[in-house]
Amino acid sequence: MKLFNAFCLTAAGLAALPITATFAAEEKAVLEEIVVTAQKREQSVKDAPVAVTVLTGDELTKLGAESANDIAQYTPGLSIAPVQGIGNVPNISIRGVGLNDFRDFNESPSAVYVDEVYKGALAGLDFALYDLDRAEVLKGPQGTLFGRNATGGLVSYTTSKPTDVLEGYARVGAGSFGDMKAEGAVGGPISDMVSGRLSAVYHTNDGVRQNVNPDGKDGDQIDLAAARGQLDFKFSDDVSLLLSVEGGKNDNAGGNPYRYAPALLDGAGVPVVPTEIDEANRDDVVGTSDLNDINVSAGLKTDTDFMSTSARLDWDFGGFSLVSITNYQDFNKHQIQDCDSAPYDLCFTDYTTEVNQFSQELRLQGEIENLLWNAGLYYFDLSNQGAQMLFGPVAGLLLAPGTDSTTTTFDTTTTSMAAFGQLEYRVTDDVALIGGLRYSDDQTDMTQVFLLTVPDDALGFTGGVLYPEESQKKKNVSYTAKITWDVVDSTMVYAGVANSFKGGTFNSGFGPVDPAAYSVKPEELTSFETGFKSETSDRRNRFSGALFYYDYTDMQAFQFVGLNQLLFNADAEVTGAELEWTGLPTDALQISAGLSYLDTNVKDVADSAGVVKDREMVLAPKFSMNAMARYTWDLSGGSALAAQLDGNYSGSVYFDNINAPGTKQDAVALFNARVSWLSSSDWEVAAFVRNLTDEVPLNYAFDLSGQLGYVQQSYHAPRTYGVSLTKSF
Repeated sequence: MKLFNAFCLTAAGLAALPITATFAAEEKAVLEEIVVTAQKREQSVKDAPVAVTVLTGDELTKLGAESANDIAQYTPGLSIAPVQGIGNVPNISIRGVGLNDFRDFNESPSAVYVDEVYKGALAGLDFALYDLDRAEVLKGPQGTLFGRNATGGLVSYTTSKPTDVLEGYARVGAGSFGDMKAEGAVGGPISDMVSGRLSAVYHTNDGVRQNVNPDGKDGDQIDLAAARGQLDFKFSDDVSLLLSVEGGKNDNAGGNPYRYAPALLDGAGVPVVPTEIDEANRDDVVGTSDLNDINVSAGLKTDTDFMSTSARLDWDFGGFSLVSITNYQDFNKHQIQDCDSAPYDLCFTDYTTEVNQFSQELRLQGEIENLLWNAGLYYFDLSNQGAQMLFGPVAGLLLAPGTDSTTTTFDTTTTSMAAFGQLEYRVTDDVALIGGLRYSDDQTDMTQVFLLTVPDDALGFTGGVLYPEESQKKKNVSYTAKITWDVVDSTMVYAGVANSFKGGTFNSGFGPVDPAAYSVKPEELTSFETGFKSETSDRRNRFSGALFYYDYTDMQAFQFVGLNQLLFNADAEVTGAELEWTGLPTDALQISAGLSYLDTNVKDVADSAGVVKDREMVLAPKFSMNAMARYTWDLSGGSALAAQLDGNYSGSVYFDNINAPGTKQDAVALFNARVSWLSSSDWEVAAFVRNLTDEVPLNYAFDLSGQLGYVQQSYHAPRTYGVSLTKSF
């Protein structure tokens, strides 16, 4: 509560600072017009009847957003946590709707798109942000406008495109933990009908998890390189073809290790992590009380690589237009983890996955008098082959005497075909009706093999379980219906209902799965929402807000059972509200702030002691806030100096659906600061501090107390510093 009060006081102080100058007659600065494509057409964000938060590429740079995980700090209702560490599987939770499982064959219920192409590989959703035009976070069920259906919402990234004039930038930077980064882009005309753009980034550091084991390496390292090339062919004023290819890799030689925290059972049989025991244990097992230090074995790593190629055809036929988007992606990961979180070589895990994805979207859209219409077809094929292995002495203790390792291989294929469309009819100049439908035919096929390996066995294994191919099939019709009303020229309100689903899946783990728990049913979410968008007549203040209620059926929740990470279905409810404001109290000061309220209820969930009761959803803080203030001084010679402070507050959250005390993070507030100087010739020098007050909250935690007697914990990076130099042209 003290942190919450401090955050509120800071935000209030920033907002009140220059309020007397807000309506001075001589002020002429206005808020930049933000264009979004949340409804598959370009429109001002204040006119889009959907809860959407937009961050431009310039804002993301100034806020220091380097990975896709970072945007959650600036978006009300969005939480993103690195389930398996930096550059690995994230849990993307929009209004509490996420997936805290870390198996690579699953998909997130809160989808991610890059240039309107869906990314299916779960471990590929934490990626580098570079040369972006904007990021849009759409909240609530999606499916009547986008290729892939999503129950929670989606995050859509739009990259900077080729232009008709030569332009680009180059940026170099350095910071704490040996951090070094270089990125840049150049684009412009190649011929009368062809323009292109080439973008690249290289980022490396020594790892933010300091390993006190002299034989091991520091964890959560970054050694990342990525590049994107685009060619835009303008065959005529009506026909264009954009070809793009992007690829990259990250070689993390220290892996994504967790800290060890001992767990005991309380009187009710629920595991807890006593503070006094944990603090003493830091010296005995971890060897230090610094929460960012680890003490883990050597030989860990997390290596990933990806490639994506796309072809987008735009053809304007006059009364309507055609968009065709063809995409192929592959993603590979190899991860070795120390699952005892200690230097004793007792327990290791090894994960490999190879993902191949193909998608084709065809979309027609047009306008007839008062009617705007969109119609689309979508085909999606996702293939995921991989294995997860548990090896070391713990395998024999937990499975069978003499067992050296256990390996589970999996082969999954998801195929989806869908038809979707949406109509917007303007009843009057001020009132519009919106309706949309989606028909989906989804099928997921899974084959698994489970093996126990004993070193002295001539065959190499003593037993195995073959799970023959099984299928999850789902035909679904989802919908949206909405009404909008332009109350006055600068204020619009909307209300409606939306529905979407996520297909079923299967369970696996390091041991055989109970047949009764093998299949996980599809989930479905229905949202009831009302909201508003408003802008003051002087264009110096912009507001948006929403109230919503979710009826969530068969939510795919997560828990550890024995050696297996299992999803199970549970019904849930969510009630919430959001409010955002961006303003110019003076020409020199810009402030933005966001507030989110969530009340989540997952029904009838049993904990490890067998107690059945309602629980809170994962990564769903009751209150969260974000705020940013930037003040700019105009200097002589056309240069400028800017100072920026931003921060975010999150109420307490759980990292599992059981709400185990050892997986709870209390309320925390984090702040960042940046100072920059911009010359008249577009040189920028900037210095920043992240995590200004050096808070160290949990990033994530897994409760292994029932299996191994401890909780795995990963903590936020400590205070870091850095500088950068940018030249734009």
